[in-house]
Amino acid sequence: MRLFGYHVGLAWRSLRRDPVVSAIMLVALALGNGVWWMSLAEYVRFSAWDIPLAPTLHQAELLRPRDASAVFADGARDNPYLAPRAIQERTQVSYPELQRLQASAAPVRQSAGFRAEVVVRGPDGGGAVKIARFTNRAFFSMFARPFSAGGPWPEDADAGGAGVVVLGRATGRALFPRGGAVGQTITIEGRPFRVVGVLAEYQPLNAPWQLLIIGGSEDALFLPLADFDALGVWPDQPLLHTPPESDSRSALLRSDARFVVSWVDLPTPAHVEAYRRDLDRSFGPGGYVLRSLAEWRRAFAMPTSQLSFFSFLAVIVLVGGVFTLVRFLFTKGLTRGAELGVYRALGAPRGSIFARTWAEGMLLGVPAAVLGPLAAQPTCWIFNHYVRLVDMPLEVTAFPVFVGIAISIAATALGLLYPAWRLSRATPTVYLGMG
Repeated sequence: MRLFGYHVGLAWRSLRRDPVVSAIMLVALALGNGVWWMSLAEYVRFSAWDIPLAPTLHQAELLRPRDASAVFADGARDNPYLAPRAIQERTQVSYPELQRLQASAAPVRQSAGFRAEVVVRGPDGGGAVKIARFTNRAFFSMFARPFSAGGPWPEDADAGGAGVVVLGRATGRALFPRGGAVGQTITIEGRPFRVVGVLAEYQPLNAPWQLLIIGGSEDALFLPLADFDALGVWPDQPLLHTPPESDSRSALLRSDARFVVSWVDLPTPAHVEAYRRDLDRSFGPGGYVLRSLAEWRRAFAMPTSQLSFFSFLAVIVLVGGVFTLVRFLFTKGLTRGAELGVYRALGAPRGSIFARTWAEGMLLGVPAAVLGPLAAQPTCWIFNHYVRLVDMPLEVTAFPVFVGIAISIAATALGLLYPAWRLSRATPTVYLGMG
């Protein structure tokens, strides 16, 4: 440990001899790491990596007859605009299908939900159209939705009529900017609802409970599924196969239109087998595909998009920053060959030269990695204010900060091995001859 401190001290003195150049390198590396961090933060938000979901979650894809689903499945291969509809076809079910799914007693937890537009009025009386998710209490625990205040509604409120609501993070701040939302009353579609909780996080774009792969609005508030009938609103973007018997809302709910996302928790193989037997009875053998969470993520992975290209460019920027640092230290070492040669002639081992060079690079690389999220904030502000594909802002969260810093430091540490090794390999006579 004493030798390590000694080498770090030598590296620090070396950097102080060229303070302007060292500062320029630090700023340049920090900006490059900022680009890398922003790309990682957007990628994490898009793919919902940081949500601690239980691996025992399962979803059943109910198979349509080939002639009914081919227009989406086949057309999506040639037309990217049909891909979201194909995913909706495979990840959602109709209202009658949901009732058959929920008849199974095999799952230890079940969550179902769909979106609908509702008119919301806050304490100030102002009204706005918001996206509401109609779901059940189990949703918040199954998908690990943390609360900044309050919590989910009581279990008996799932039956409807309790007049309770959970607000999303942005909605809670908009309606109650000074806080204290829990216990307050808002009006939804002309009916009073008491706020029981406010979520602490924004919805990720590629969340399992609602894939928003082409952009859209997050769930602004959450209501018990049974309140859907009483409010009389229409489900958001139902996927129709056959025309309903009439234009009424009740006819839509009886039709084969798919708009509901349904998940179940099957913690053991016995639960899985029991659920499969129920699916066989309800939909027939071969009429469904039951996927675990891991299988679902592979089947509905994030599609190729501009984000993938931007992430690729960000990796290039990160690698380029490391390469620039490598060249800087290598050139600096060669120009001070005589000085290093004196160290070698006086008996300094190659390991000492290696450690000093490596430590000098890390004294620049580690602070630059830590400053990366801070350097990205101006770009994040521009992104949030002018790139309005979705209404969930890009923000600093622990997961991308930790991963981004760790990967930046690891890349720097690996890249510095080459100049440290090269400068430590030359003989003392070669260095002395350069003086």
